[in-house]
Amino acid sequence: MTKGVLIDTKEGKRVVKGLGYYETPEIENLKQLVKISTEKHGDAIAFRFKDKNGNITGKTYNEFDRDIDCLGTALISLRLKGMNYSIIGENRYEWGVCYLAVTNGSGIAVPLDKYLPENEVETLVQRGKVDVIFYSPSFHDMMVSISNNNKRLKYFICMEKLENMPCDTRFQNLPELISKGNKLLNSGDKSFVNEKIDNTEMSVLLFTSGTTSISKGVMLSHKNIVSNVVSICATLKAGPGDVHLSLLPLHHTFENTVGFLFMVYAGVCIAYCDGIKHIAQNLKEYNISLLVAVPAVFETFYRRLTEGIKKSGKEKLVESLIKVSGFLRSIGIDLRRKLFKSIFDQFAPKLRLAVSGAAPLDPEMVVWFDNIGFRLLQGYGLTEASPVVASNNDFVNEPGTIGYPIKDVEVAILDPDESGMGELITRGSNVMLGYYEDPDATSQALIPGGWLRTGDLATIDNNGFIRITGRAKSMIVFTNGKKAFPEEYEILLANIPCVKDSFVWGNKAPDGDIQVCAKIVIDRDALSVGGDFSEKETSEILEAAIKEINKGLPQYKIIRHFVFSFKELIKTTTMKTKRNVELERVLTAVRNSGIDMRRLNGKFIDIFEV
Repeated sequence: MTKGVLIDTKEGKRVVKGLGYYETPEIENLKQLVKISTEKHGDAIAFRFKDKNGNITGKTYNEFDRDIDCLGTALISLRLKGMNYSIIGENRYEWGVCYLAVTNGSGIAVPLDKYLPENEVETLVQRGKVDVIFYSPSFHDMMVSISNNNKRLKYFICMEKLENMPCDTRFQNLPELISKGNKLLNSGDKSFVNEKIDNTEMSVLLFTSGTTSISKGVMLSHKNIVSNVVSICATLKAGPGDVHLSLLPLHHTFENTVGFLFMVYAGVCIAYCDGIKHIAQNLKEYNISLLVAVPAVFETFYRRLTEGIKKSGKEKLVESLIKVSGFLRSIGIDLRRKLFKSIFDQFAPKLRLAVSGAAPLDPEMVVWFDNIGFRLLQGYGLTEASPVVASNNDFVNEPGTIGYPIKDVEVAILDPDESGMGELITRGSNVMLGYYEDPDATSQALIPGGWLRTGDLATIDNNGFIRITGRAKSMIVFTNGKKAFPEEYEILLANIPCVKDSFVWGNKAPDGDIQVCAKIVIDRDALSVGGDFSEKETSEILEAAIKEINKGLPQYKIIRHFVFSFKELIKTTTMKTKRNVELERVLTAVRNSGIDMRRLNGKFIDIFEV
């Protein structure tokens, strides 16, 4: 047995089960989670954000708990108990209040992606049988438009009090509802506070990324979600004194469970990011110590820091200090934060721990950050698992892997090939109830034994470390039967200085041969070409770099063709490339060009891309 993981054989499978590192609480539901946290941390600042004048303000755990109870009581007084509620808006304090006021006794939460266009919001509202929508002021015009077409919706509740509210009585505002609930509570109304929670019933309905016609509705219960919070508590140490920057969208389970609910339970202060462009500023002004994000965020940190070190002429000095630090650590002396204090002062003086998910991390980047004293952990999960399945942690951090299963979660490989690779399956109390009104999809995802098929291919080594090799659907299978994954190429391409992003796929040639192709998104600043952009020169730079990459690959796996562009890839809000959409976009552009793919190699495609 390796510390933190139990390897066993059962049901004809090699099963790996996560064990605990820290003592874990017993939590039955989200209402209890909030109450326990409030009892422990009452007057401590739970949330920090900026007011309309740009001044930093905050809310305590006691205020948060009271606002939830007030809103929940007001909703029940409006005869909305048991209804379906959507929440749409940027990450903010009120989002969390609305979410927990619904799940903790009022009804079912149906969070929506804030980046969806109006027609897709309307479709999901219809699919989710939504009765009430909470929204932030930036969505007011959209809500007014939807109200004109949808008479089924009972209320539109704005998170702020606005002057230009329509005459439609369905429009309400959060401050007034909280005030109403406060009066009801003071008069002895316990309808919400005493509401019993069935932790096995659906309490949250989350639509997966994708077009509204194919996105699946994932049904999660209190038990699913709180079991995941408990498992995370056994894996990561966080608590009072820590400050987390809420950056990823709250409608997504990664931020919702890890960046919101886990932080609330642990007594961490949550600070709300002002936007992508303000991350650097927010890291400093809020004294951020914890971060939950996607690889693109950390890649930006890494690139800016290493480029800054090179420009300052201190590259050799940093390398020498890393060697000295490594020696000292080998004899039990850790001086990394002191030796590299000047580096941390540049971007985040207090940052000590971050968890990355949604896409693979470059192992070299993980090692470099660890060398200077910043622990960057790669985890893995999916909405259907509430979401965390496995993660590196405070005790083990194996770059290139997703670590071990978290406590009380099991994983195994379904139908492994000769190399041990197969589809990763998982089970535990965190696994969803099923897909909303889709029994066929549910039966395909939930298989005998209580296992959830993840759709990701993986291997598990003899120490229990899990390596994700790629999505089963995007796997490239060559004519010789060998396999490759777009993700492995995209990591290699990301090391080319002028490459901002890339998308790789397997293209079937007229003779049946499967050839690896890539679309490369160029970083104008990195090229330093500005208005003097030269297609020919850029093509030559990329071609030379790809030839170097190909030298390290078997002939059948080399990158055969590439095109380049300035246009960003189409992604989900958690920065995953929408591969099917992107592939159709590229192939349509190629068809429109009238040029055979074999003659398109190295071409600039912005000029005709649709």
